[in-house]
Amino acid sequence: MTATLTFDAPSSAMSSWDTATNAARLFYNYLRFSPSYAAGLIHRVRGSLKRINRRGLKVLACVNKYADVYMSNFEQWIKGPGANRLAACSFMPEIQSTSTLKVGDPSDLFIRFPQGKNAMPQLELLAMIAATVPSISKLKASPRLTPVVQKNLWRDVYLTYLIKNYPETELWRLGAEAMLVDRFIGRIEPTGRRMNASQDYERRLLVATVIRHREWALNVSEHAAEDRFPCKDPLSTQQLCLDMPAVNLTAHLAWHAEEESHYARQQVLSLTKAQGRVSATPYLKDQGVLF
Repeated sequence: MTATLTFDAPSSAMSSWDTATNAARLFYNYLRFSPSYAAGLIHRVRGSLKRINRRGLKVLACVNKYADVYMSNFEQWIKGPGANRLAACSFMPEIQSTSTLKVGDPSDLFIRFPQGKNAMPQLELLAMIAATVPSISKLKASPRLTPVVQKNLWRDVYLTYLIKNYPETELWRLGAEAMLVDRFIGRIEPTGRRMNASQDYERRLLVATVIRHREWALNVSEHAAEDRFPCKDPLSTQQLCLDMPAVNLTAHLAWHAEEESHYARQQVLSLTKAQGRVSATPYLKDQGVLF
């Protein structure tokens, strides 16, 4: 295995700013999906004196940090409280593999210096290299948004908006529209006939996939409400102690839903390389306005 020092990022790699902005937009959407976050906003507005447990306090701290994600679109939010998500962009070097850079031999490692500068003392930099090379196991445990992780996260964002928009629509149609199964993209039309018995297996698989992705989306959004993103660990069984029955999440999501739904679809099309295999416009019309 070789470790390669690079001073110019390859053209195939996203800039650090684009990467941070994309991660911030994912986080913004998952906060919007979280019932806990919506409950925390209501709790803050009402100034309730109800006792809050440890997890509830974490949610309220996240609410105070990122404010109301329902009344501001992404562009407004990222210039205000959302700027906190961009604070992670620093001059600290990081080690990357070819799985993220898409260049070089699969065994190569790269040290990336953001904007060509280094904020880490030389001894600490050498210690980081010694601790990481040649083992790559620590990279796999990193919460970095790899292309595969981003693809699934954006799929779940798009699927969540579809479920909210079309609550009466069969799940397999929503799964096909959200392009949840790569090999079905372009083969299974969301508006196809149910009587097509030859696609019965595909429909049943899409239903199971939708259920699984729906659970993942809720799980990730609830962790996002504690400022942990992306995280798929099992949720705590602790009671939240926020006024959950008062939350009307569907009404909250109606704000900016069309914009975020269309953006999520474009991300899914790009990350799954589905351009040319599916319709340029959604099969299910009027995204984001049927709440």
